[in-house]
Amino acid sequence: MSNTDSHSIYNAKNERAKYNYKIHMKRACKKDGKTCIATLKHLREFELLNDFKNFETLNINMIESYINKLMEKDLSLSYIDSNLKALKDFYSWLERQKGYKSKIDYNHIDYFSLSNNQRKTAKVTEYQESYSLDDVFEVIRAMPDKTITDRRNKAVISLQILCGLRVSELKTVKLKNLIFNKQAKNHMIYVNPKDMQVKFAKTRHAYFMPFPDDIKDNVLLWKEELEKLGFEPRNPLFPRIPAQFNQLNILEPQIKKEEIKSNTTIIKMFERAFNSAGHEYLRPHSFRHTIIRWAEEHTPKFLNAVRQSLGHSSIDTTLQSYGNLAPIEQGRIIKDLKVWG
Repeated sequence: MSNTDSHSIYNAKNERAKYNYKIHMKRACKKDGKTCIATLKHLREFELLNDFKNFETLNINMIESYINKLMEKDLSLSYIDSNLKALKDFYSWLERQKGYKSKIDYNHIDYFSLSNNQRKTAKVTEYQESYSLDDVFEVIRAMPDKTITDRRNKAVISLQILCGLRVSELKTVKLKNLIFNKQAKNHMIYVNPKDMQVKFAKTRHAYFMPFPDDIKDNVLLWKEELEKLGFEPRNPLFPRIPAQFNQLNILEPQIKKEEIKSNTTIIKMFERAFNSAGHEYLRPHSFRHTIIRWAEEHTPKFLNAVRQSLGHSSIDTTLQSYGNLAPIEQGRIIKDLKVWG
């Protein structure tokens, strides 16, 4: 075991167990890379707060001490709950492995848990701020469109309000995923995990919301521009446009048939656009809240159609996680309902 600093300290035996568990998560549990990394971070936290003792030395006092240390760090209950669940899953696997079967008491693993009240608190969904549709339209219309980079960025934010994709989906969407459905008479993004980075690898049809034509045209005309530049269906809808020096030694944008490399690049587009228009920056995911809160003002049938476009398997997810009203809006709606007089 090294003793230089917290970043380089490790327990060799624990590292072998973690490596084998990572293989198990990927192959047997079919977990994606992000989930595996998050789990390994939780295991690292457990090691750090237990002085890198061997995993096999687990006992009730060690678990209770660990939970108390997490509480003292002023972490959110939702984070602590996720951390403990990851550790419980890990030890449930480790207890069955050669060399650990006789050393880990299975009954101790159940102590990786919060109290019932703490778990309920951890699951509480706080109100998520979102823009109004008018704010989003105002920002999009204020964005410049003189350069090819301007037009790409304007198309990115326009597509986001039209169908509420996730950032990873915006980054990886291809020209072929933008389709006009003749039967529905509406454009959509065919969210296909074979082409795009999609949460839970769920295929869905993300139809355009019935918003103003100029917002739709920002996307459709951008696709036409790419096609004129020789882009093919398999190429990214929102490609990289790095600035490079031309023959006159002047920096100019050079479009590439390559995906944008980082989610941060997408996020910065939104941040610059909204800050330039004098609005507080809210993450791109907030557009999904905007769409749902607008959809709630219409029929239940319409809200259900929007739910499917956003990829929610249950209307409960749509209403509980995305449809919560701001307290002021909640009070106004109740006050303004005319029942008597």
